[in-house]
Amino acid sequence: MSVTLGQLVKEFGGGIQTGPFGSQLHAADYVEDGIPSIMPKNIRIDGVDASDIARVSPEDIERLSKYKVQTGDIVYSRRGDVEKCSLITEQENGWLCGTGCLRVRIHSEKISPEFLHAYLCHPSVREWIVRHAVGATMPNLNTSILCALPVLVPTLGTIKTITNNWTALSNKLVVNIKINQTLEQMAQAIFKSWFVDFDPVKAKMNGEQPEGMDAATASLFPEKLVESELGLIPEGWPIDQVGNHIDLTKGISYKSTELQESTTALVTLKSFKRGGGYRMDGLKEYIGKYKPKQVIEAGDLVMSLTDVTQAAEIIGKPALVIDAPQYDTLVASLDVAILRPKATDAKQYFYGLMSTYRFHRYAESFATGTTVLHLSSKGITTFEFARPSAELVKKYHEFAEPIFTKIEANILESQELANLRDTLLPKLLSGEIELGQVAEDA
Repeated sequence: MSVTLGQLVKEFGGGIQTGPFGSQLHAADYVEDGIPSIMPKNIRIDGVDASDIARVSPEDIERLSKYKVQTGDIVYSRRGDVEKCSLITEQENGWLCGTGCLRVRIHSEKISPEFLHAYLCHPSVREWIVRHAVGATMPNLNTSILCALPVLVPTLGTIKTITNNWTALSNKLVVNIKINQTLEQMAQAIFKSWFVDFDPVKAKMNGEQPEGMDAATASLFPEKLVESELGLIPEGWPIDQVGNHIDLTKGISYKSTELQESTTALVTLKSFKRGGGYRMDGLKEYIGKYKPKQVIEAGDLVMSLTDVTQAAEIIGKPALVIDAPQYDTLVASLDVAILRPKATDAKQYFYGLMSTYRFHRYAESFATGTTVLHLSSKGITTFEFARPSAELVKKYHEFAEPIFTKIEANILESQELANLRDTLLPKLLSGEIELGQVAEDA
């Protein structure tokens, strides 16, 4: 049976609702500690990304109660990546469907929220949404477009099978995401303790052994802090500039006609997550020319030099490139800088340094532009820091390298799981795979 999403809403109850407009929720209304408000940047197929999520007060939540989300709702972005949607779980129940989002709600015992979410993530459905979105420069989605979306409703048995398989594979992906978040936090916590807060030095100043640290590592930290133009820093750590320790290479300028099927792909602006980190789905196949130094290897440190978010959520944020086995070569696009440390074991250290709040604020001060932000390379190379010894940088590398290796392995596994999930879905809907085959194939 084929119906429209609007007909399903009308038949079973619910609604397709836009989030509050800017006139209802101003920038000044957001608070540091409050109830999360889901924005377009938080929407992922595998769930709502709560990192760096905006928050509003309980009073504003009640004032805007018609925009609250419930378990089983599906939330879309109204602009940008309009084809992606998130299924609301118990964890997000009661949060706000924020500005720039759309909420889909259907009350039906026959059509599970998990099935509907799986269906809306079908490649053909996502293509339909992109094709019908309005706007020349940036796609925009509205309630009328979603109401007109065709929905194929299969038998109850097929709905149950799709629900079970989609949920099982999605849960595995969520577990990997959470593990990686924990691993990243571990690396950041140690970096901050050693190189920002200087906790081992402070411990030694108090006559204490640095917590959780062996004597050999502790011996690499100075005995006291001294005054400097950067504030208190460890004695013997000179103030230096990043540019003295990395080689910066800008990417290639390309034409749209060169974006054709190829075994070479560009690492682009879309390869960066908002707030920092690497996205596997941002690559563009490329047939043009490039210089050898513009080739990116798996594990290379890169940074975006351009940002269209206006909130500077991408510019000046580092990422470590993940292997893309489907391509022979990765090349940096014009929006991307490759940052190659001159020291062999310094990559994780500079990734940590460029992930700090102080670096982000410094880089942003060099960003220019109104609708599109552009970062001068000086915003990277002239950043000053207290330089630790090479031995200590190597010690941090020994700690961090296994963490980032595990993160990459989890990401590659997640990509395989997502491919399996997305491949099974069309075959189940079309009847190409019988219900009994799914367990064997999965």
